[in-house]
Amino acid sequence: MAKISETSARLLGCQLLKAHTIKDAHPNNVDRELKNVTFQSGGSHYSIVEVLETRKRRPSSVVAAIYQCSANAPQETNNADAVKLLPGAHQVKAITFAEIENTACKVLGSQFIKETTPENLEVNLANEAYMMSGNRYQVTKIVATEHGAPTSVYADIYRCKHQTAHY
Repeated sequence: MAKISETSARLLGCQLLKAHTIKDAHPNNVDRELKNVTFQSGGSHYSIVEVLETRKRRPSSVVAAIYQCSANAPQETNNADAVKLLPGAHQVKAITFAEIENTACKVLGSQFIKETTPENLEVNLANEAYMMSGNRYQVTKIVATEHGAPTSVYADIYRCKHQTAHY
């Protein structure tokens, strides 16, 4: 959930999902509430259209637009089919070769992702890894594909210490 300008939203062809008004909120909570509303609405970006009121030169009442910006997003999405990242799962990534050789990674187990759409595969992997307290995954076997993109896989889930190695 990120801020986006109205111009960028127009250039990227983002779809306007809804408008949201926040009234008399603490300035520290305006961005948090906008991110939560964007997530709950199925959007990916928000834009503050108008600032209605400020406190200490920071917005406390705003009107915001919630957008869905994705090049391959379907125009009409069914919320029942949409898979969303769990809060915190955005930090889960595919494991890199440097991390595989690093002894700071521990294998937590394997996970089987049943039939899903190719667009939702990485989201499902990240959610499953996060629920197992992992922060990395590696696809070990592709079981099924759709038009060359994997839809069902086996993956190993890892917990790696956060270290950066430059090779």
